[in-house]
Formats: sequence, C-alpha cells, structure tokens
Amino acid sequence: MRFTRKTGAFVALIATTALVTSGCSAGGGEDGGDSPDALTIATWVDIPETLLEQFTEETGIAVEINSFADGASAQTVLRNGLGSNGAGLSDVHLVELDWWTEMMAVPEDWVTLPAVEDRWVDWKVSQGSVGDEIKGYGMDIGPLAIAYDSTLMQAAGLPADPAGFTEFIGGEDATWESFLDAGRQFTGVSDAAWIDSTSTAFQAAINQLPSAFEDPDSGDAMPLADNTDIEDLFTLFGQAAEDGVSAGVGIGHADWDAGFQARRWATVITPAWATGIIAENAAGLEGWQIAEIFPDGGGNWGGSFFAVPATGDNTDAATELADFLTSPEAAVEMFLLNGQFPSQLDAMADPTVSETPNEFFGDQATGGIYAALAESAGDKAAGGYRGVNFAGIQTLVMDGIRRIETGNEDTSAAWKSTVAEFDALGLTE
Repeated sequence: MRFTRKTGAFVALIATTALVTSGCSAGGGEDGGDSPDALTIATWVDIPETLLEQFTEETGIAVEINSFADGASAQTVLRNGLGSNGAGLSDVHLVELDWWTEMMAVPEDWVTLPAVEDRWVDWKVSQGSVGDEIKGYGMDIGPLAIAYDSTLMQAAGLPADPAGFTEFIGGEDATWESFLDAGRQFTGVSDAAWIDSTSTAFQAAINQLPSAFEDPDSGDAMPLADNTDIEDLFTLFGQAAEDGVSAGVGIGHADWDAGFQARRWATVITPAWATGIIAENAAGLEGWQIAEIFPDGGGNWGGSFFAVPATGDNTDAATELADFLTSPEAAVEMFLLNGQFPSQLDAMADPTVSETPNEFFGDQATGGIYAALAESAGDKAAGGYRGVNFAGIQTLVMDGIRRIETGNEDTSAAWKSTVAEFDALGLTE
C-alpha cells in the first residue's frame, strides 16, 4: 500500500497579518559551541527537498531525515527514547496532536521554544504549549471534510456534483445520522460500500467532542460505562456497520490501496492531510471530489508540531530548524507537496493555498474549501481535550467498532466487551 503521506495533515480562520520571522536562539538547551555539521529530523511526513537545501545553504548545516512509515511507528520510537534518557532520539521530532499530551508528560524533556508573534492561529500555539511554555511549533492542522467518488454516485443514480452530494447527505444541517442514512440509501442501489470504514468516521466524531474520554479539569479518565456521549456514537456507528454501509478497510489498512482501485467505497472521511494520501492510493481514477459541508458542523483531526528533545547535543540549531520548517513560506511548500493545511496565518491567506486547483479532485480549490470548513467549525476547529490517556482509550473504542465491522460482535456485545477492556486498565476507581 502506498502510505508515504505525500500529502499529509489539517483547519483555518483566514486572516492577514504581518509576517514576523524569528531568529530563534536556544529556548532551553545548550549547544556548547560550534554549529553541528548535520541535524536529524524524525518524521513520517515528506518534507520538500527545496526546504532542506535552503536551510543548508543558509546555515551550512545538513539535514538528515529519519523517516517512519506512519505516525504510530514514530510515536513508539519517541516514547522509548523519552523513557531512556533520550537514547535514539533525533534532534527534531514531529509530534502528532493525538499523542502530544502523552509525549509532553514531563515538560523538562523538551526545549522551551521562543515565541514567534503572529505566526499561527492562537489555538495552535495553545495546543503546542505546556502551561505558558511553548514546546512545539505548529506545522499543520486538520479541518475535516468528506471525499466522495462521483463516478460511483452517478452509477447509482444519485447526486454526483458537489452541490447535489451536499444536499444528499443533509445539506447545511447535515448530521452523522443523515450521513449514515444516505449511506443506507446508497448501499441499497450499489454493490459498493458507502464508506471505507465506520471506525474512521467514529474517530472524526470523537474529535468533535469537547472532552471525549478525560476530565479537562483533572486530566483523569472518565468511566467508559457512564460516558453517554461515546456510547451514543458507538451505537450510531455500530448499527451502521451492522447495516453494511462500511467496507471495514480504514486508512493504513493493507487493503486500502486495492480498495480504492476496485472502487469498493463511495466516501472517505478526509482531513486536509489525507487528500494527498487518497490521491496516491486512488491514482489513475477520475471522479473523486470534496464535499463542502461536514456532519455536525465540522471539526479538526490531527495536525502536528515540530519539537526539540532537551537531551540533544544541538538544541540551538535544532530550534532554528524547527522555526525554519514552520515559517509561512515553508507551510505553503508543504501544502503544495502534501496537501497539509497550514496552521500559519499568512500561509492560510496565501492565494497559492486558497486558490490553487487540485487536479486529482476535479480541479477543485481544495485549500479554499478546507479554509471555509475550518471557519465554519468554530470552536470545534481546535479539537477537544486530549489527556495522557486519550490515544489509548480512543484505540480501544475504535477496535470495538472494528469488531462489529468484521462481524465478530454485534453492537451491544461490542460495547460491553469494550467497557470491560477499559475497566481492566484500572484508569478509574
């Protein structure tokens, strides 16, 4: 499967501001003298070669990429390195939002980065901070959209143009219920599934909640058995899976590439960073488009930060590199290569982002669509609270939905077994 993230990660409140470029001296570590010959970056996202070459030209420092197949692999290496006094860590690490809080559990493990005024949307800076100390420079954000195969829609005799598809799934008042009901209608007249995986849609819905699994005041996990918001969503998506709307093949699955090529599903939940991944996996196919609304008002999924481990030998230079890679100019280049939607204000307002046609998606200006979706999401654009246990609990409940998709359990049994697995973790009294 092609999963190189050549179009990587997701939102936006478009504004025009003055670009302030930071010189960035060390925020928390000491280099101890001369600049290094090279710096390393741990990432699962492609970085434009032109950016790396420019940094080398300006500083005389080469940049080596420690590339990972996906974020989960990068997370594992980072977790292990933090647990062993920095062993095996790179000079700069890309850290994804869902596991950011876990990685920042010991703030002293990370360099405190200098503030760069007016570069990012405010909430991105807040997400990348621990208390009043900035620990990560924002790369991208993940406004949520739905990509759909207009060819399959047309073959089923259903609305295929963006405006018609939008109305088919509920229009401006679209909800997850209306989206899934549209899926039931689609599967009634098509051999294809409505969505690649209901677990993916479930995760997007979780991201719309202000506090999905943990109490924002205390950071403690909430008892899953009493979590009615999650149970209601679990039941909604579980029953849809029982009704056959899902192919049960989510992003990262070994069969995702083949599923696109075989046109096995009509829709995919698509944060901005996934547009390039879809374009790679559906290469050669015509008809994919982006809908201009999202169920329940939109939201954000993902987005990442460049952070500098405090145990590194080159923290000054690494801080300079993190600053360089998150400038508005760099964000525009990342968008053009990967489709990652900028978190930088000037980059959001750049016509290159908002107006450039995306050939794969029928020449739609996807940047402008995602900007509008981000703006309409309002407070949901920032995403909900994520404590240290968020990623683990989310994986557990999504596994429950996958058991329904595979037919191993019905919705009721899957919820009970998921609650039992959660209780066994001993996170609540």
